[in-house]
Amino acid sequence: MTSRRASVTESAPRRARRLRLTRRVFWDLAVYMVGLGLLVGAVFPLFAVAMGIDAREARHPGFVAACLAAGFLVGAANHALSRAVVGRRLAVLSAHLNAVAGTVAQAFRTGDWTGSRSGRIPVDSDDELGETARAFNRLIDTLEAGEHFRSLVRNASDIITVVDPAGTITYQTPSVGWVLGHPPDTLLHTDVAGLVHPDDAPAFRAYLSGVVGGTVQPASLVCRMRHRNGTWRWVETVAANLLTDVAVNGVVLTTRDVSDRKELEDQLRAQAFHDPLTGMPNRALFMDRLRAAEDRHRLAGTPFAVLFLDLDDLKTVNDNLGHDVGDTLLQAVAARIQGCLRPGDVAARLAGDEFAVLLSGGSGPTHATRVSERVLSSLREPLHLADRYVHIGLSIGVATSETPAAAELGLLRAADIAMYVAKTSGKGRYEVFQGSHHASQLETERLRADLHHALDGDQLELYYQPIVRLTTGDVVGFEALLRWNHPGRGLVPPADFIPLAEESGLIVPIGRWVTREATRQAARWQRRGGPALRMSVNVSAQQFQHPGFVWDVTEALERSGLDPHLLTLEITESVLVDDAQRVAGKLRRLKELGVRLALDDFGTGYSSLSYLRRFPIDVLKIDKSFVDDLAVSPEDRAVVGAIIQLGRTLDLQVVAEGVEDDAQVRALASLSCPLGQGYRFGRPRPASEAMAGGTVAGGAVAGETVAGGTLTGTLTGTATATATGGGTVLP
Repeated sequence: MTSRRASVTESAPRRARRLRLTRRVFWDLAVYMVGLGLLVGAVFPLFAVAMGIDAREARHPGFVAACLAAGFLVGAANHALSRAVVGRRLAVLSAHLNAVAGTVAQAFRTGDWTGSRSGRIPVDSDDELGETARAFNRLIDTLEAGEHFRSLVRNASDIITVVDPAGTITYQTPSVGWVLGHPPDTLLHTDVAGLVHPDDAPAFRAYLSGVVGGTVQPASLVCRMRHRNGTWRWVETVAANLLTDVAVNGVVLTTRDVSDRKELEDQLRAQAFHDPLTGMPNRALFMDRLRAAEDRHRLAGTPFAVLFLDLDDLKTVNDNLGHDVGDTLLQAVAARIQGCLRPGDVAARLAGDEFAVLLSGGSGPTHATRVSERVLSSLREPLHLADRYVHIGLSIGVATSETPAAAELGLLRAADIAMYVAKTSGKGRYEVFQGSHHASQLETERLRADLHHALDGDQLELYYQPIVRLTTGDVVGFEALLRWNHPGRGLVPPADFIPLAEESGLIVPIGRWVTREATRQAARWQRRGGPALRMSVNVSAQQFQHPGFVWDVTEALERSGLDPHLLTLEITESVLVDDAQRVAGKLRRLKELGVRLALDDFGTGYSSLSYLRRFPIDVLKIDKSFVDDLAVSPEDRAVVGAIIQLGRTLDLQVVAEGVEDDAQVRALASLSCPLGQGYRFGRPRPASEAMAGGTVAGGAVAGETVAGGTLTGTLTGTATATATGGGTVLP
C-alpha cells in the first residue's frame, strides 16, 4: 500500500514534465492556445456544413484558410490576454516573494525579526494565487515562531540545560554566564552534578534519575550550585523528560537563581520562631522544643522541667518611663535569664512580659528551684535604664515532669498556674506546682465563668457607705460599693471578682451598669425631697479607655435625670499616664457635661503633682495607707497635712479614706481635713438601709464632739458609688 502510494506520487511530476514543451510557462501556454485555435479553425468547416452551408463552399481553400487564420488569431489573443492578466498578478506575487525572502534572510543573519511581519503577501483572491500567498505567509509565521522560540531560549534569564540520561550536558544557554559566571562552551560534555554542592549532590542525582525513570518526583529541587568565583548560589531546578522528542532528545533542566528568595525565607523563618525584640525563641519554637522533651520523657523517661516567668509591675515602668525604656528593660531581663541557664536549656519570650524556660537533660525539682533562685537573684541587682536605676521583680512558676499532676495537665500550663500563685502570694518569688494549685485555678475559672452571667442575671448590687464632715459629723455623701450576690456563694467581695472582670474585659459593661445604677439611685433620693446628693463613680482604666465611655456617662445622666454637677467620677493615676493628649481631651468633654473629677489614692504615685497641673481635677482622696498610722506616725501626719494644705491652696476638696477609730478622726480634724470615710462612720449597706430614717445606719454616735463640732448623723447631701470598691466621693 505504501509503495503504491509512493509510485503514484512520483508519477505525477513525470507526467507534468512530459507536458512541458519549454522551460517557460507562457511559451507553453502560447503553443497550447494557438494550437487549440488552429484545431478549432480546422474543424470549423465541418461545423459549417452541419449548420447548412454548402459543402463545396465549406471546403473551399479560402474558407478553410480563413477559419485557420481566425483560430490562430483567437488563440493568440487569448494568450496575450492571459499573459497580461495572469502575468501581471504573478509579477506582483513574485515581487512580494522576493521582498519577503530578503527580509527573512536578513532576520536569519541578524536575529531581528521585528521587520519580517511587514513583508507578508497581501491575499486579495480565493484562487490558486491567493492560496499560494496564504501558504507562503504560513511558512513565514512558522519560521518566525521557531526563531522567536530559539531567541527566547538564548536570552532567557533562567538557565536552560539539556542533559542526556547520565547527566552529561549536551546543550547550554548563554544565561549560565551571567547567573553562575561559566562560559556555556566550557560546560558542554561535563557532568551537570559537578556544579552542585557536595551536600546537595545526592538529592540532585536522585531527582534527575527519578525524572529519567518516570517515577514520582517533586515539582522542583532547591540546591546550591557553584559560581565561577567559588561562591555558592541557591538555585531552583525544574526537570522535564524530553528524551522521546526527536528535536530535543534529552532531559531539559530549567534553573533559576533563588538566593534572594532563600535569604528572605531564612529571615522570615527566623522571625517566625524568634522574638524580634529580645532575639529569644518565641512561643512557636518553645512549644516545638517542649513537645520534643515530652517525647523523650515518654520514650526514655528523661525528666525535664518548665519555668514560667512573669515580670512584676512592668506596666508601671512603661507608664512612668515610657515604652521604649520598657522594651530596653525586657531586653535586659532576657539577657539575665539566659545568663542563668546551661547551653542546652531553652529560654523563650512567650508574649508581653511573659517568659518560659525549658530545662532538659535530666532536670528535676532540685535543679529547677536552683535555676529559679539564680534568676531571682540576678534581678535583685537594679537595672540601669534611661539614666536611672530600676528595680524589677519576677514571679516564677515551676513544674517538673516528676509531678504526676503537672504531667497530666501539661507542664507549661502547670507552671503558669504556679506562677499565678507566686504572684498573688507576694510577687518576687517562685512557686513549685502542686495538685491543689490546679484545684484553686479551676475554682477561679468557675468564678470567672459565673461572672459572665452575673450582670444579665441581676446578681450585682450596690452597697452604700456614708461620708461625713469631720467638723460637724454630718453625713455629706455615700460611697456605693459593688457587691456580687452569687446564687450559690452568697456575697462575693469585690477583691475576689473585680480582677477577673478586668482580665476578661467584663469591667466595661459592669462599670456601665454601675454608672447607670448609681445615677438612678442619686436621682431617686433627690426626688424624695431631700437635699441634692452627689454621686461619684470609680472608673477603671479599661472603662475609661473604652471609646464609648463619655457616651455611657451622658446616657446614664439622661436616663436618670440627675443634674450632671451632682456626679463625680473617680479616676486613678494609671488612667492619666496612658496618653496625656487623649486623656486630657476625654476629661475635657466630661467637664463640659458638668461632671466633677476626683483623683483616687493621691500620694501613692511619684508624678501625682504633675497631674494636678495638667488635668482638671476637683477632688483629692488621701490613700488609706497614710491614714492607718496617722495618730502615731509623725511622717504620715506630715504627709497628710501637706496634702490637705495642697488641696486648700488649689481649691480642691480633700477626703481621707479608711478612717476606723476616734484617734484618726481627732488627728484629721486637727489638720483641718474636711471629709472622712470609713468603718468609724458606718459600714456599707443596701440603699434602703443606708437612708433609713434619714440617718446613717451604723454611723457615728450622735452628739459626740469632734474638734468643736458634733457627729449628728443627719443627712446633708452627697453620695458616692464605685465599681471597684476602693474609693470615696465628696461634695
